[in-house]
Amino acid sequence: MKFGEYRWEIAMLYGYTVRRGHEIVARFPWDIGIVAFMIFPDLTQLTKDFSERLKPLIVDPFFDLIEMTPIVDDVEWNKVAKLNEDYEKRFALALQPLIINRGLNVNALDEVERRKAVEFILNEVRRAGLRGMKAVGLCSGPNVEGPNREVAMEALVKSLTEIGSEASKYGMKVFLETFDIMWDRKRLVGPLSETVKVVEKVREAVRDVYIMWDLSHAPLLNEEPEVLKSYPEFVGHIHIGCGKKVGDKLLDTHPGFYRPGALNTEVDVVRLLRVLHDIGYKGAISFEIKPEQDQNPFEALNAGKGVLLRAFQLYLDSIL
Repeated sequence: MKFGEYRWEIAMLYGYTVRRGHEIVARFPWDIGIVAFMIFPDLTQLTKDFSERLKPLIVDPFFDLIEMTPIVDDVEWNKVAKLNEDYEKRFALALQPLIINRGLNVNALDEVERRKAVEFILNEVRRAGLRGMKAVGLCSGPNVEGPNREVAMEALVKSLTEIGSEASKYGMKVFLETFDIMWDRKRLVGPLSETVKVVEKVREAVRDVYIMWDLSHAPLLNEEPEVLKSYPEFVGHIHIGCGKKVGDKLLDTHPGFYRPGALNTEVDVVRLLRVLHDIGYKGAISFEIKPEQDQNPFEALNAGKGVLLRAFQLYLDSIL
């Protein structure tokens, strides 16, 4: 955080525990981010006053990173950049909602459809790169089963290679997020072991392509945090939040912690922190939480902060 000629380093999350009569205070070892368009869903539609809606996250010293969808025009971005001069938050481009909502398919079997999706993404990457963003998150297209599955995987590799090549011109990393393949979003990737094979092939041509692993997607993929131990060099970004169960259905709606049907708790976050420590993870951890109907966004956000603080305390207890 910078004010005038002075720059202050402010870390808002510390854990506290007592061991053998000694009080121990430890700083949270990873940068903390927030998926802005989830906690404030109207950000996906705002064309004016975007900067004002984003302001509570920019001025909040809890966060180091803000993930956001593209802003419609440069006017609003310039307002965001001006506001951020004193806070020095990092921004990352998140294309997942646009890919899903607009039906963009980077693993389309039809080359014309695939190229259309890639060109859209490339244009957004260029714009984000010129604005100084250093990362872009995206997801695969719809799941494909049967004999065409491998063809779809090859199309995904081709698309990611093209996107990664363009992103590298701006020093941007590419994060491919894994989603469920059968419950809700039904994306092509998918289980971590399968996604790693895709990224391995992409890395034959471009380097800075990684996997984004979301704790809230884990129940929908039948995965546990410990799965990350097998692929530490591929994990580039982490999301924390909750999947949801309604009846016999599992949903990717990202309710806040402690909400009815929420599938994840601080116990899962503790396990994740322990795994990230064990694999030497150096990236950021972002909240992806969406307020439910009639819920105040700050209620969901503050509950998430409390969960992370409690999880960090439990994590410290387990390693000291």
